[in-house]
Amino acid sequence: MNLSLHQILRSSFIALILFAQSAIARDLPEVHGINVADIDRNVKPGDNFYEYAIGQWMKSAQIPADRGSVGILQTTFDNGNKRMADLIEELSKSNAPAGSEQRKIADLFKSYMDESIIESRGIAPLKPHLDSINAIQNKHQLAHALGETLRSDTDALNNTNFYTPNLFGLWVAPGFSDSDHYIGYLMQGGLEMPDREYYLSDSEKMKQIRAKYQAHISAMLKLAGFTDTEARAARVFNLEHAIAEKHLSLADSLDIRKANNLWTISEIKSKAPGLDWAEYFRGAGLTNQKQLMIWQPTAIAAESALVESTPLQDWKDWMAFHLVENYAGVLPKSLADERFAF
Repeated sequence: MNLSLHQILRSSFIALILFAQSAIARDLPEVHGINVADIDRNVKPGDNFYEYAIGQWMKSAQIPADRGSVGILQTTFDNGNKRMADLIEELSKSNAPAGSEQRKIADLFKSYMDESIIESRGIAPLKPHLDSINAIQNKHQLAHALGETLRSDTDALNNTNFYTPNLFGLWVAPGFSDSDHYIGYLMQGGLEMPDREYYLSDSEKMKQIRAKYQAHISAMLKLAGFTDTEARAARVFNLEHAIAEKHLSLADSLDIRKANNLWTISEIKSKAPGLDWAEYFRGAGLTNQKQLMIWQPTAIAAESALVESTPLQDWKDWMAFHLVENYAGVLPKSLADERFAF
């Protein structure tokens, strides 16, 4: 086969370019987003890619004494907090006029950081809320109080966050069948520990965690000034265990085909009896809501039934503990330390 002069020159030119690129590549530093030093090459990626990708990092990484975990997301979060703190510090030094947005931000941050004031006030900031819980006399009032705890605190798809310590969680997003309009998604909730398996798994590790958790409930209630805390802790734990039994697993919750359940408010009342839904939505400020997407219908119905079947005092203890637990980070050090230690 005879090659033309043009073909020979073209092939030579391409070869020259490839050679030059190769030479340049050898001289340039390797730039990418992967830290190859973290890779554990003793692990086959096909056997366990997670350990292969960061195995060496897991062997050497140290969790700071004031943290429960460490990782790149935490570092990013810390950097963001540092920059925000620097901005607030600038606001504090600017001596902005009283009542201005800048002054409100500076004063709020100062109050959050003033540990001596926090210690001196003790549990007093929560007392009106605890008194309100203690004053609940019937399931009608309980439903209203539970509704007041509803927050838009879950995110089923973006962050796959199905967790809320409140009775139910709310996620607002485009509808499955009508993406032009946003709708509220009602989701299972009610657990302080991360997932149903913490309550239901038969593994020794989970059994130990459950024992420590019940002791933690008692300790938190005692620090908050409650009496008979062991009995209260048992009631709280047993109620959360009953809720966990009704929850869908994480695998089922991730199956969005099972989540496309558009119910009118009337259907919610008929399909999930037990909870006084009218009063619940009144407490949540959703009296004008016409319909909701029910992500885990069997769990929502079962939790509603538990509101009716479980003694009122159990729910009041559950609400009190959840309130103290969720605000422990801005309460006296003894409560914050107990929560962190658990």
